This record gives sequence, C-alpha cells and structure tokens, in this order.
Amino acid sequence: MTTFTQSQGAKSGALVTMGALASDTYIASAAIDLGANIPLDSTFEVVATVTSPVSDKQVILFAQLSLDGTDFTTGPTSGSSATDEADLHWIGTLPCNSTGTHRKLFSLSGLPVAQHIKLVVRNRTGVTLTSGFVYRADITGASA
Repeated sequence: MTTFTQSQGAKSGALVTMGALASDTYIASAAIDLGANIPLDSTFEVVATVTSPVSDKQVILFAQLSLDGTDFTTGPTSGSSATDEADLHWIGTLPCNSTGTHRKLFSLSGLPVAQHIKLVVRNRTGVTLTSGFVYRADITGASA
C-alpha cells in the first residue's frame, strides 16, 4: 500500500510588510511565483499589532491569481476604494478585538490553482496598524 506524507517548508521572510497601514486601506505583495511544481497548499501567517481597535476590528487577507504571472485577477491593491473588493479571492480574516499583537494561520487551499499569486491585505481595525506582516510556508507531498 502506498503511503502519502506531507511536509511543511520553512517559514518565508515577510511577503507583505504593513508597517503603519492606515485604517481601511489596502496593500499588496509583489507577485509570488509558486513554481512549476505548485505546492499542495500554502499556509499564510498574518501578524498585526494594533492599539485600541474600533469599527470592524479585523485585518482581511485576499489573493489575486494569475496563470501567466502577468494578467492577475482584478480588485483593489492600494488606496481605500472597496468598490471592486468582491473581485478579490478571500483567504481569511484576522480578528483584532483588543490592543496587542494578533496572529493567525490561513490556507490557500480552496482557491483556484494558479502558479502566480499576489497577496492583498485590508486593514479594517478602525485605526492605523502599529505593525504587520504576512509570511508563507508551502506544504508539499511525497508517496512511497
């Protein structure tokens, strides 16, 4: 009988540095090439530090996808206009209900498979972030 195993790769450097991202504002990563051998999944860690959140009290992670690394799906990547936010692929939401550093992991699984992605983050905490980062670790598999 064949045995299938999964392995998690090393945690990447920061793919998105949110710095002092203003409330209700988007920021995007550079294009990320997952490689010709696309991983089974990618796990994203979102870390946000906030002081006295109000309003929606959350940071939202989205993706833009591309088959060729040039033409990415549409949606906002900067500024504060949410008109086309529904065009983005939702990955997950990090609740930030209190002052401090909040951290949560999200899976890329469930989205259409594409070799190229851009991560898009929206600050909905009601205040400017003190700091924030997004990291990645790929999940690969092997059978024996």
